[in-house]
Amino acid sequence: MADTLIREGVAYGSQPLSPVPQYWTGSSYEKVQGANGAVRETNYNSSGTEIFTGTTPGSVKLTATSTVAISGTSTVAISGTSTVNFSGSGTVSVSGTATINFSGSGTVVISGTSTVAISGSVTALNQVVGTQANAWSANATISAGATSNSVDLQYCYRISYFGTVTNTASLSLLLQVSQDNTNFYQAATATITAGTSSPFHNSIETAARYARLTTSGVSAIITATIAGK
Repeated sequence: MADTLIREGVAYGSQPLSPVPQYWTGSSYEKVQGANGAVRETNYNSSGTEIFTGTTPGSVKLTATSTVAISGTSTVAISGTSTVNFSGSGTVSVSGTATINFSGSGTVVISGTSTVAISGSVTALNQVVGTQANAWSANATISAGATSNSVDLQYCYRISYFGTVTNTASLSLLLQVSQDNTNFYQAATATITAGTSSPFHNSIETAARYARLTTSGVSAIITATIAGK
């Protein structure tokens, strides 16, 4: 049996009845709706998931599991005053004079004269790493040969270590560096002379990711900070 079409109730003049624009819902026909002289539509992918449902004209709605794959020699061009708002754990590569507002835990690779506005818990290349007494807490009693907490200094090319030592004899404070936070190697030494409260500070340039301190000589009461930039 053929489908029954929705037709006009009253024809104009002597014109025959004509079908009303319509679509099949899966159970019945309904009139097509539109706006601004065009038919309004909803698109679905091959799995039946709704796509292209952004809330503003020309926008595309992507869910948490959506993937946009660009391969070959394809180019994505952002021109004029366009803005890209990006979140999640993906990677964005931008060149030219485009502007990106970026949040989330992803990675952004920028070249050319692009401008990036970064907010949230994103790791910036010009970050300053290190909180007070992150290596050894204030006035901790440290035995000879003990190692401090290690500090992740990724993207920092200059490392400083500083603090105070209360001791009755001279000792050496050694900075150790590592790339895997397991195998550490001596990088620099600060000799601390005996005193009631001897301050110390030393800096080095290194590409190592992790750093920690160790002592050589005698036990002491130490407050120590490792910082990078």
